[in-house]
Amino acid sequence: MMLFIATISLFFSCTKTEPLVKGKLTNPSGEMIWLQDANSSKPQNIDSVKLDANGEFVFNTKLKAKGFYNLMLSPGNFATLILDPSEKINVSGDAKNLGYTYKTEGSEDTKLFMDFNVYAMENRRKVNAIKQKQDSLQSVFQYYLNQNKDQNKMKHLSDSLSAVLEPMYNNLSAQSMGLLHDGDVWAGQFIDKNPTSFANLAVLQLFSDKEASFSYFEKVSASMKKKYPDQQNLKAFYDYVEKMQRLSIGAIAPDIKLSNPEGKEIALSSLRGKVVLIDFWASWCGPCRKENPHVREIYHQYHDKGFDVYSVSLDDNKASWMKAIADDSLIWVNHVSELKKWQSAVVPLYEIKGIPMTVLLDKEGRIIAKNLRGEQLTAKVAEALK
Repeated sequence: MMLFIATISLFFSCTKTEPLVKGKLTNPSGEMIWLQDANSSKPQNIDSVKLDANGEFVFNTKLKAKGFYNLMLSPGNFATLILDPSEKINVSGDAKNLGYTYKTEGSEDTKLFMDFNVYAMENRRKVNAIKQKQDSLQSVFQYYLNQNKDQNKMKHLSDSLSAVLEPMYNNLSAQSMGLLHDGDVWAGQFIDKNPTSFANLAVLQLFSDKEASFSYFEKVSASMKKKYPDQQNLKAFYDYVEKMQRLSIGAIAPDIKLSNPEGKEIALSSLRGKVVLIDFWASWCGPCRKENPHVREIYHQYHDKGFDVYSVSLDDNKASWMKAIADDSLIWVNHVSELKKWQSAVVPLYEIKGIPMTVLLDKEGRIIAKNLRGEQLTAKVAEALK
């Protein structure tokens, strides 16, 4: 459901006490309702009761920590709550459609989470509607092209269709980007108003660009650490933010010390004073090899002005690595590798999920951009060298 909630673990014990959760649902059929720990990729059942003839239920479960839980009637019919051991919550809704009808009293964080859920679903519905329209335009384009096998006529038809359909497609793209921007604004305002709410663990996922919005991750982490300094079920979130801080824009890039093909160790930090592109690649990576000519072009254009490349290969075969360096004319000297492929220490160090991946550093070794390619990379290098 959410990036962070999926990694949080809660511990609890069950004893009879004042009801933690009670409720009354319409349209009951005497079904079971389950209280689930919703803080893992697979929700865990904690307790269960049967709805009585009036749709009423009570859970007396005692929790040790605040967190996310589900009230589940079936795998596709559940309501998510933020439960606090000190709060007593009342729930109402339709047993046949609980997830879209439930209301609560007694939990401010649950209400905030529901506010987020309503906004996020509506925003996503609008984005999906736009995507469906774009898919329809593409289908129309392809349909008419498939009706004509004459290459000359097909070219003319393609140009004609593009002239009509492309502006429509681009307009829809602009609308979609606008909705994503609206989501970013909404999420930022929500966090500013409620910096310590558990609901923020969900709200943070609304940001369309996690990198550009990382300051909000830091704000939520700092605020919640102050309020919940020892809460174990938030540790995964705190650890995530700390890990990403190491790689955030403006941070000093973690040092890398690996050997070149001749066995000589080259440290990334030894290139301080230059604008440096860390290029994570491999001889077996097709997209990497396609990008190499552009990296080479930037090197030729800006090396004499203080630019250098530090290429880190995720190869596991030295001969293949050296051949690719020669074949692609990668003439800079800073080629390093552990020859351990995805087992290389740089993979977790730089949170590498795929290659090619680039990290651009200023002359002080600070990260100024990540994953730029083509003309965007060229422009950023030129800017950094001014």
